[in-house]
Amino acid sequence: MSSQTSPPRAVVADANVVLSALIGGRAREVFASPAGPQCFAAQAVAAEVAEHLPGLAAHRGLDAPLLLAALSVIPVDWQLSGIYEPGRAEAERRIGQRDPDDWPTVALALVLDLPIWSQDKDMRDAGITVYTTGELLDAIREAGTSPQ
Repeated sequence: MSSQTSPPRAVVADANVVLSALIGGRAREVFASPAGPQCFAAQAVAAEVAEHLPGLAAHRGLDAPLLLAALSVIPVDWQLSGIYEPGRAEAERRIGQRDPDDWPTVALALVLDLPIWSQDKDMRDAGITVYTTGELLDAIREAGTSPQ
């Protein structure tokens, strides 16, 4: 994370933070905070989350239909592939060797010129600023606005 004390104005959210928020992890505090960043994500991330939610819900004893409904209202500005596709080649060059499935998140961050919010350490290899949930929560607290 950079040395700034306020959270970034906007981030590109990776699937793992969206999943965390939906199942009650700390990421939900970032989404709930009025000082939290605006969140963008690739439509491919929504599809990935929707694919993993039923199994995760079953494993944790959670209500899968309720989680899928929550996915439809989580405060993320979902971006269609036409927005991030122009960044695909560069994103694949940057992250393809580590995790080729993450190219849409990296491409969207490149196209929108935004940092990434992720718990995935591989994202740091893409040469883009990456914030973890803990770093965003610290920045929100330092900015004087407590997460909900």
